Amino acid sequence: MYSFFLIRSHIKSIVRLWQQHQLKLVLPATVSRRNFAPGSSSKLSAQENPSSYPKTVSGARLYTGEKKENSNLEDTEVSNAAEDVDDIAQNFKQLMMYSEEDDIIRRLNACDTSIQLKTLLKEIHSQMGKEHIVQAIILQWMFCRQNDEDNKKKILKKLLPLLGEYSSELNINEICTCYLYLRKMGVDSSHPLMEQLLMKALKIFESPEETTSLTAMSRLVVGINTGRNFFTPMLCADFMRHLHYHVQECCNEDQARMIAICMLNLQPLISDELMSLYKDKVKQLLASGEISKPKTVLKILNMLNMTVWSNNHVSLIKDLLLILKPAIKQMDVNDLKNISRIYQYHMEPACMHEPLSDALEELLATHMSPETLACYVPFSQPNNRDSLTNAFKALLSSEDSWNQPNATGFLFSTLRALKISDSKICNAYWNGVLRELDNIPDNEMHTVFLKHCHRYMNFNNNLGGTYRHMSLEKRLSQLCMRAIEHDVVGRIPQKFARLASFVLAYGHTPYSWKKYPNILLSKIITMADQFAPTDCFLISRGLRISLEMRYRYQVPQLVNMQLATIDSVLGSCVERFLNENQLTVMDLNVLVRTLINRKTLQNSVVYHRTLQKYREIQSQDLNSRSIKDMAYNFLATNYFVPEILENMFKYVQNNNEHILGETVEKILSCAYNLGYTPQTNEPLEYAGLILLRDFNYMSGLSLVQACLSLCFYKTIPEELINKVFCVKFIQRVEEEIQMCYSKATYPERVLNIVMQLNRSVCLDFPEANVPWFQQNFIEAQMSKKPFAETPFNSDVKSLLTSVLKDKSYLRCNHTTPYGYQIDFVINFDKNHKPIQAPVETTMLDRITKVAILLLKLDSFCANDLNALRGPDTLKIKHLEMMGYKVLHINEHDWNTKYMNAPGAKKKYLKCLLQISN
Repeated sequence: MYSFFLIRSHIKSIVRLWQQHQLKLVLPATVSRRNFAPGSSSKLSAQENPSSYPKTVSGARLYTGEKKENSNLEDTEVSNAAEDVDDIAQNFKQLMMYSEEDDIIRRLNACDTSIQLKTLLKEIHSQMGKEHIVQAIILQWMFCRQNDEDNKKKILKKLLPLLGEYSSELNINEICTCYLYLRKMGVDSSHPLMEQLLMKALKIFESPEETTSLTAMSRLVVGINTGRNFFTPMLCADFMRHLHYHVQECCNEDQARMIAICMLNLQPLISDELMSLYKDKVKQLLASGEISKPKTVLKILNMLNMTVWSNNHVSLIKDLLLILKPAIKQMDVNDLKNISRIYQYHMEPACMHEPLSDALEELLATHMSPETLACYVPFSQPNNRDSLTNAFKALLSSEDSWNQPNATGFLFSTLRALKISDSKICNAYWNGVLRELDNIPDNEMHTVFLKHCHRYMNFNNNLGGTYRHMSLEKRLSQLCMRAIEHDVVGRIPQKFARLASFVLAYGHTPYSWKKYPNILLSKIITMADQFAPTDCFLISRGLRISLEMRYRYQVPQLVNMQLATIDSVLGSCVERFLNENQLTVMDLNVLVRTLINRKTLQNSVVYHRTLQKYREIQSQDLNSRSIKDMAYNFLATNYFVPEILENMFKYVQNNNEHILGETVEKILSCAYNLGYTPQTNEPLEYAGLILLRDFNYMSGLSLVQACLSLCFYKTIPEELINKVFCVKFIQRVEEEIQMCYSKATYPERVLNIVMQLNRSVCLDFPEANVPWFQQNFIEAQMSKKPFAETPFNSDVKSLLTSVLKDKSYLRCNHTTPYGYQIDFVINFDKNHKPIQAPVETTMLDRITKVAILLLKLDSFCANDLNALRGPDTLKIKHLEMMGYKVLHINEHDWNTKYMNAPGAKKKYLKCLLQISN
């Protein structure tokens, strides 16, 4: 059955074409055919003693995407280069529980360096049995973990032939241990001895007569995954019945840890039922206090936090992180970095932020590296940006930094987190990426470059297309086209979508000025039925970028035809996903982003069907990350779902200890802009307390937006007002403006929000004694943006003049003292007769000021033309406080068929103004 692994490279290329869900369809049949109930045929291998389970484990590699731009798009393929079954702190010498009464074992264990081991092996070469050989391999791995590798090759050269002589006598635990540590020490999987060991182990796991030990299985799956030489779902299909049994029987911390290792390495084969069973076991162990060791908790966290399923386990991940909080200061470097990434991805629980920030700051002082800096920057306070930027520049100029593992990824995370837009610094980073690509041999390139495509698109999007690195774009585009045309990855939908997205966005192909490559359209049509929601999003994003950057001013006719074809494919894909009724919240968010990227698909039937799916979301489906994505989509679409918004506020109320201020700001801004008011003020009160708690860690823009929303609800704490309207905070906002990505739009956006907050506090909270200091800003804005009359405005103006019979009674485009723009102002005397605007202020109490606002379609929610959005509601309330009687005319009503009848609009205005003749 397993002879195929001798030609693994060919099989691996073919089986990767399989969809993961197809594997999961095959798996239940395999398990049910060979499964057994607990207690029947469930004996452990005779060679294995359960008491030999190792006690603790080291931190494993983390598998999450980047959090900024659709975080789950990074490559999720499992790599176990840093995955270890046994902790370095453990006594490796006792790993196999060999008797110390054996003189050779005792002498082997007395070795403290590889030199001593090499010398001893020369003496006892002819006396060694299988136990001695296995123990020598374990010891050599221990020395390698301690950076003592000088004699590794010579020692392995002696041990491998000896091990081959005893290979038929090894038990399953010895086989798995040797296979794991030999692979860790670089022995190739194609070595005849390694193939022999693996073949024997797989036959034992295939046997239905007994259950193989958990220790052996955890070591073997890690050994198989080391180096990614095999397609694990095919090779390890028979492991699943053993894993099912061990999950059912899990009753202690060590078993939970080893099961987590197995599930992490066997991820494509893990069913929802098995994961649910394991989570129940972990929760039981947590409730009983059985799980307490940080290393065990980290192993479980790393498994649960794999990108493919992490959003399904947010509650348990949060509970596990809380267990680790007291031990943060005692954690080693790798564990600390792992925890920080998990926390950054899920953005909960909030109590982890400060201890992680302190620990990472101390770590940065002693271990400056690209990885450490990338972990610390998201926790840093805004006033540290300058010093961190200097540290980043120093790392960019250091050759040692670029030589560290995944240096480009960590440096990129820092580049984005610091919001660096300096072209010199950006060029330095992307030039380094280009050098790295040039140094990779063609036969080793494969899809390594894809991560750089994804990062470049994210970075370019953050800068609004203002930054381009043409040399890198051309190089990446060439690599993408070569892979699409000649590589097997061009036939895999998930890989093709990422390749095509970059080529669609930046071109650099023949005739790119007038069309997209034909092969892209052909493959998009062919693979449509196999695309996942993420694939559709990637393609739509590539199209959006191309229209913004390549065809901004004119879209060629041929491109229009191609766009229509791709839109049709994307629309049919979205319909297919909606009909499957298996959409997760994250999938739904991705589909909405897909439709947002294509304006031609907005207001289509499938667009409205997709948005309506939000009404089916239950409160238990919410978490900080899904809330953040939903808030973005609601703001981008102006779609109003009161049930979801209320659930968001309940989430704030029920999780006020764990939710971050940045997440609260997203909820507040979304609700305010859509004009939704929660059923009670309790979540708003909690929101104010959370903002005060996280004040030093939030961006200035987020704080100002959140405060404006609380002003709308009239629940902003006085302490928060005092902290925002002070010199220190204003300086902080100015520093952020200097560090921003887009100097053309961001500063004006921030200053405009500050102006709105200042206005709202002055009008709604006069007791705060905050002065109005935005008049100069308003006048400057008015001078930069001259009034442009629209057809709607012109039509209303002409009819109002006709109704009033004197244009002097009508004031157009009036600006109030607090900067509000009023389309039309009409003054009436006490007899309700229109008059000219009075010059004397003493007459103001004897007249009625009527403000007429023209409300366009975007003043209302997209799916409810009676739901006025928050900014316009606040404007009406403030104008009324300033003494105006506010009337409004809706563009939608104004252009209805009824209003187009002769005299209808004039009659409507008379009724609105209560004018009889």
